[in-house]
Amino acid sequence: MYIKHKIYEEDINSIASENLSWEKLSGKTLLLTGSTGLIGTLIVEVLMQKNRRDNLNVKIFAGGRNEKVARERFADYLDDKNFEFVKLDVNKPIENNFRADFIIHAASNSHNFLFATDPVNTVTANILGTHNLLEFAVKSNAERAVFLSSGEVYGKNLHDDDIFDESYCGYIDCNTVRAGYPESKRASEALCQAYISQYNLDVVIVRPCRIYGPSMRLDDSKALSEFIRNGVRGEDIVLKSQGLPKFSFCYGADCVSGIFYCLLKGKCGEAYNISDSSEILSLREIAEYVSSLAGKKVVFELPNATQVKGFSKAVNAILDNKKLRGLGWTPKDDTRSGVKKTIAILKDMSQVC
Repeated sequence: MYIKHKIYEEDINSIASENLSWEKLSGKTLLLTGSTGLIGTLIVEVLMQKNRRDNLNVKIFAGGRNEKVARERFADYLDDKNFEFVKLDVNKPIENNFRADFIIHAASNSHNFLFATDPVNTVTANILGTHNLLEFAVKSNAERAVFLSSGEVYGKNLHDDDIFDESYCGYIDCNTVRAGYPESKRASEALCQAYISQYNLDVVIVRPCRIYGPSMRLDDSKALSEFIRNGVRGEDIVLKSQGLPKFSFCYGADCVSGIFYCLLKGKCGEAYNISDSSEILSLREIAEYVSSLAGKKVVFELPNATQVKGFSKAVNAILDNKKLRGLGWTPKDDTRSGVKKTIAILKDMSQVC
């Protein structure tokens, strides 16, 4: 779905106006995988805004498997000389006849239902996909690659009050289907370090927490995404647990802003958490907030076996963002304001559609 909304456009303009060294991208080429996802869509929007408003002239190769979805997402850019959709499967070597000065690898299964129903591709898209992108970076003599890892690499917190900084390492039971996602992200980070060491490649790792926003997939099975869809439809908010765990969340625009800070200011080999840590709400508190916006109530529903397989085992997962703030980044929205904006945008868009 092509997103056209005043609030969304304000978010794009805000990111594009960040005080960053955008000139590093001027006249360069950038390959983005996962371009039609929640995060990838926003990255494209920001760069095209920089091209059209500020004459940045960065050529975007938007990689993805589904051209139909890409044509819908990026309808406004299909005839632009600085935009090109590239059909690719990251599980296979990249043999396209172009080179990339910069690479952002954002392709991955990223929500619970796919972790349970497509576990093989969840693992391979991370490990093989990262390997193929790093190989392409070497062949392209790329200036920098950014790998989108995940806050799930921290595993299960060892103590209830632990805060995850970039050096934290919690427990993951690797002998489960659900472990495929965090373990393959961990392995992919190790692969990044190997390419830095062996090929002198410049790579920065970002670890987003749970991300939401108006560009999310309609089949996104993360709890907050389901709450938002319930709110947009004017339905009761369905909670499939007691809702006691507390997780870090981040509004999509703030996440993408953080990615650009890492791309343009981050240090090679370093990992950076992306999270809004201003207010940490439990899932139940978030469900109650969404229900108050929708004028509905929270109802409890037992999850089915497939849903249970995809659930995170973390009790609390709160990411420290001091390291990224040290680069000058600041989130503009907390969970309440970000959720409210997301519902407003999607509700208006659903009425238009």
